[in-house]
Amino acid sequence: QTKIKEEAVVSTMKLSSAAIVLLSTVHCANALVSGPQRPHSISGRPTLHSSKLFSSSAAASSHLSVGNSVGLGINGGDNAASSSTEVDAASSEESYNINYGPAITLGKLKINMFGAITGLWEITWGVLFWYPMLMLYALSRKISSKLPGDFIGKKIDPFRRIPINIGYIWGLMSFSLLRIWPKIEGIENLEALRVVDENGKKKGLKPAMYVANHSSWMDIPYVAHVLKFQNYKFIAKAELKKVPILGRALMVAGHVMLDRTNRRSQMVAFKSGVQWLQNGVNLVTFPEGTRSKTGRMGSFKKGAFKMAQKVGAPIVPISIQYADKVQPLDYAFPAKSSWSRPMGVAKVGKPISTEGKTDDELLEEVWNAIADALPESYKPASGTPVGSN
Repeated sequence: QTKIKEEAVVSTMKLSSAAIVLLSTVHCANALVSGPQRPHSISGRPTLHSSKLFSSSAAASSHLSVGNSVGLGINGGDNAASSSTEVDAASSEESYNINYGPAITLGKLKINMFGAITGLWEITWGVLFWYPMLMLYALSRKISSKLPGDFIGKKIDPFRRIPINIGYIWGLMSFSLLRIWPKIEGIENLEALRVVDENGKKKGLKPAMYVANHSSWMDIPYVAHVLKFQNYKFIAKAELKKVPILGRALMVAGHVMLDRTNRRSQMVAFKSGVQWLQNGVNLVTFPEGTRSKTGRMGSFKKGAFKMAQKVGAPIVPISIQYADKVQPLDYAFPAKSSWSRPMGVAKVGKPISTEGKTDDELLEEVWNAIADALPESYKPASGTPVGSN
């Protein structure tokens, strides 16, 4: 089985190398024959005027903070006067043209030149560092669990922080050179979670649930870059356990696996998430439940925040911008740098208290906080309900 995995990794690396050569040839030939390529628009989303964001007064009421942020004129003349400026800004935002260059298609996914280089770089560090270190940790933990005292599991790393740090180090190796990491804004808002002892000395951050919108696979490393070397666990779909390598990594790191169709799985996931928070470990969730196909934020799954409510942990909203431009849904690897226009951004909002609020009140407050900080083309479409089952 190990031999099969090694052969699969080698085959993938060979394929990525071949893709680089092939794409280089195609790119050069295309440049010689056709001259400079005309950039093509990939946004494909109409600019919404503020007056069309909501189809009824009831919807406007339930999305009040989102409405104020885009200039609905709810508060009178000042907002109405500024609406044309905001629409102009939205129109400017929609004018981004991105030329990803030639790409090859493997199955349903594309790989362009940047993606081939990035993929080869990621796989190289994955083979040389991430996977071996992860498996070494798993083996050491298994051996330790059979020895008196369980030195690793109970003393060195009871909360499985080492696999999280291994993953982030791999990310630093893989993403830094090619500038895949996003721009982080609002990180100062996390100081509200800072623990200060009786002597005034600053300690670490209180555990919290970090919540973000979801439009690309890049959302995962974007949130990881916000948390850096802090310990955290993703709330992930249970079916990911079946994915080779990834499934094993999720289990070794102790992430919370959830099957929404199975009541027993829901209860186990709930207890696991609550226990992590009580142990001082952060939780990360994308409450839409899946990646948005349009980029616009959708409804949040009801009950996504019950774990935080149970222990009184705050919720930190994160508004992710343009991650789907860095790695669109139909690309296997990042297709461009996060620092080329439009720039990938992870905007950290102010922590939201969960105490004294109903499920619906908390859901709406978090939903609005994330939506308010999103660009026009990422805000929820007209009539989108806040919550869904």
